[in-house]
Amino acid sequence: MTDLATYRPLIEKALAHTDGAWTWEALKKEVDEGRAFLMVSKSGKSVVVLQPVHDVHVFTASGDLKELMLMEAQVADNARRSGYDRMTMIGRSAWEAVLKRRGWTKEHSLVKAL
Repeated sequence: MTDLATYRPLIEKALAHTDGAWTWEALKKEVDEGRAFLMVSKSGKSVVVLQPVHDVHVFTASGDLKELMLMEAQVADNARRSGYDRMTMIGRSAWEAVLKRRGWTKEHSLVKAL
């Protein structure tokens, strides 16, 4: 088993570009608790930390805000009970302020369809 701390300088170099979304401590906890995994290149000069996630993605949300918030709670509850790890959404910037109060956070990410 590879010691995560050995690669801390490389990992922290990458974490500096996450806009504060991840810290060393948070990432280490994910690895220690088995929710993320370390992959080291053969040379040992490169490292990737992987986190398999199972998302529910909100494609669109439009209408009465009170109703939408009730629906958001229902979707979150159903998704959690179904084993999903998180919900994602791409939308207008105004959603960030509304959803932040409900536990949503903004992430900086790239996405690849497999």
